[in-house]
Amino acid sequence: MGTAAGPVHAAGKARDVRTILVVEDEVLVRLMVAEQLRSADFHVVEAANADEALAVLRYTTDVALIVTDIRMPGSMDGLQLAKTVRSAFPQIRIVLTSGNLLKFSSVNHDAFVPKPYEPDKIIGLIRTLLN
Repeated sequence: MGTAAGPVHAAGKARDVRTILVVEDEVLVRLMVAEQLRSADFHVVEAANADEALAVLRYTTDVALIVTDIRMPGSMDGLQLAKTVRSAFPQIRIVLTSGNLLKFSSVNHDAFVPKPYEPDKIIGLIRTLLN
């Protein structure tokens, strides 16, 4: 038996089965955010850069939201990733993050979260965006 949010797991809380893709090149930051989201009962997939994120999206159909850092090494940064995702997967919500306040108004995104992350705020924001 489950709820609108998903099946009920052993602790009796509804587990949100929608997948969140966390794209962050700093390993410790990525692990921290992913763990916080898992603790909030989200299913999380991790990627170290935009190329890995796009590979995940090619093979996973249930990604509902991407949390991506803006500044990342590789073939594209988080802004270009957001543009690519919005074009190819318009149903996916996009949360941009950065330790610097940058101008990126030309990028179609759903929210911006400054670093350092406040776990309750990012979890609340994601829940709001997915409902």
